[in-house]
Amino acid sequence: MGDFAYTVDKLFWVGTFLLLIVSVFYKLDMSSRIALTVWVVGNLFMDLIQPFVMAVSTNHVILGSSFWYLTWGTIEILCVWGIYKVHAVHEIPASKLTRYIMICFLALCSMQLLRFADRIVFETDLLSAMYKYGIVAINISVVPMTALWLAKEIAAIRKGIVL
Repeated sequence: MGDFAYTVDKLFWVGTFLLLIVSVFYKLDMSSRIALTVWVVGNLFMDLIQPFVMAVSTNHVILGSSFWYLTWGTIEILCVWGIYKVHAVHEIPASKLTRYIMICFLALCSMQLLRFADRIVFETDLLSAMYKYGIVAINISVVPMTALWLAKEIAAIRKGIVL
């Protein structure tokens, strides 16, 4: 199930990228496009550095697991900060999709920290299933939310209503 989930996760990530491209052509709301761009770039960056992080995590006993969880948590917090900072500097109100993506990043970061505490600090290993499938579920959830947002925005444009 794990390999299947990660394959599906990658396909949904590509789906999010395609939805972002469609949103650019339709010139949909800026707030959501900013958040989607950060989501796509953040996930692309995490995909690119994953082999390095995995190598460090498996080859360094002392640094290993700590490096894994803290790297992902740091990137996710930086993504939230990036979304917030762009919105604050340009005084753009956050859309519902933007808030959802920020919550997803925060949930992913929380899962990293909880799993770090579970595995490294308390050495209980109780949250392995939550970590394994929760991260994939959160990543996958962004696609239907983005598709819903895109459909509502396009429908509003066709009706001549600006949201």
